[in-house]
Amino acid sequence: MARKKFISDEELIEMFDHYLEKKCNSNINLFKLPQFGEHLRTNGYSKVADTTIRRNVAFRGLLADLKAKSNDEDFQTIITYKTLDVENFIRTNRTPRAIKATLMELNRHYKRIVEVALQFKDEADKLREINKKLELKTEKAENDEKERKELQDEVVKLRSILKTSVYPEIAKELLKEEGLLKSDTKVITDEFLASQIITVDTEIDFSKETISQSGSQSKVVNIKNMLDNATKY
Repeated sequence: MARKKFISDEELIEMFDHYLEKKCNSNINLFKLPQFGEHLRTNGYSKVADTTIRRNVAFRGLLADLKAKSNDEDFQTIITYKTLDVENFIRTNRTPRAIKATLMELNRHYKRIVEVALQFKDEADKLREINKKLELKTEKAENDEKERKELQDEVVKLRSILKTSVYPEIAKELLKEEGLLKSDTKVITDEFLASQIITVDTEIDFSKETISQSGSQSKVVNIKNMLDNATKY
């Protein structure tokens, strides 16, 4: 004689669906059988042991199916429409309890579809935001690189001007002052350098008459001699 069942398959599945939805937020990864067994025993099924739940074929099959779907990445990325076979539904669900259990399973399926769709929407929004930030960083990097090249070209041109148009030792001092030349050797004094460079504060007397060509040449020679003496050339 078969042992009396303390809970039918339909009742167990129904209680499981309700417990999973209310206590685990429909997340099978949060489900723990001992807690579920305690839930059953405090809600009208006091004689149902945990071993009885584990041995139930219908429950084990449903639990394995839910865990497999949860662990399957393809299930997370594919949303399918599940049609209702009305004839088969009526044939296999002849009692109100069975109908209720099947409808709850169908409802859980569509609820999962909505959850996955919302999850993908959130991921898409995050990816769009990340992509926008990357585009801004890329644009800034391109502008910085363009500016760097322009400054590099300008430095090359200025170096060329200094080397060809400015007295060598004065050019060195100017480069050092701008941080473009590192050297501690002092060939010209700061005082002499300051006296030979025209700045915005330099006073120029335009009241004197233009000097003669011979006088101009004499002045150039004097300046050259001063520089040669100061630089020990």
